[in-house]
Amino acid sequence: MDGVSFTAGKGVTMLMGPNGSGKTTTLSIVAGALAPTKGRVLVCDYEVWGSGWEKARECIGFAPQNMPFRERLTLLENLIWYGLIRGIGFRESKRRALELLETVGLREHYKKKVAQISGGMRRRLTIAAALIGDPEVLILDEPTSGLDPSARRVLWNLIRDIARDKTVIASTHIAEDAEENADKVLIFHKGKIVASGEPELLIRQYAPEAVIVVEGALKGSFEIEGAKLLKSSQKELRYSTRDPDHVLPLIIEKLLSQGSKIEKVEVRKPGLAEVYLELTGVELSEV
Repeated sequence: MDGVSFTAGKGVTMLMGPNGSGKTTTLSIVAGALAPTKGRVLVCDYEVWGSGWEKARECIGFAPQNMPFRERLTLLENLIWYGLIRGIGFRESKRRALELLETVGLREHYKKKVAQISGGMRRRLTIAAALIGDPEVLILDEPTSGLDPSARRVLWNLIRDIARDKTVIASTHIAEDAEENADKVLIFHKGKIVASGEPELLIRQYAPEAVIVVEGALKGSFEIEGAKLLKSSQKELRYSTRDPDHVLPLIIEKLLSQGSKIEKVEVRKPGLAEVYLELTGVELSEV
């Protein structure tokens, strides 16, 4: 890690980068699970690694990638167990556990043993366990890793609901997840934050131009102001532009005036995956 510094408020702050880029180390330091070699970590105005560590940790709920559960205990029993670990009494732990199982959509499964549930259900149970102490800050390390796209969407919807009232700091190696669900993104590469900001602003600032692809029986290519011609054939035209909403109608109008028959139009807008490539020179999926 090298000079990592950031602030996070209510909403979802996402650490985006490949495995080995420093995300898990950073989250572990913020959560109080791994001591930093230097620097300060403030949570709820208390130092995680200073004199106020007890108060700081009361504010934090940490969900690592592999939350340890007792496989032979039920979902409810596991959450009660986590409540007792946090110093909450048995009755309050049970009340809170049932409430959280409802929140994460597992209330009807409360009697099932952890060994019997799916990966997606286990991820939701992990979030419930991290919330048992009603923390102000929820830290999630790769909360949707290993899940299919449908299960990821369900879990991110849950996380966004939680983030309405809490500070959520999560990590992901999936650019689409960060782009769709984060209020703020920190892009990690080789132990450093190479860029940070709102997803839309990062895309505007760093991503390459959008690409417009037109397919059909085309009668010729032409220059369009504000666009660059990338490919020209009788079957396909490609243009790059920073303003596809303005340029696309001009292309369509010109093609139709020439008597071209358009079969397909696609606008390939850049996202955070392209931002990562632009900033680091490597594709996120290849690292």
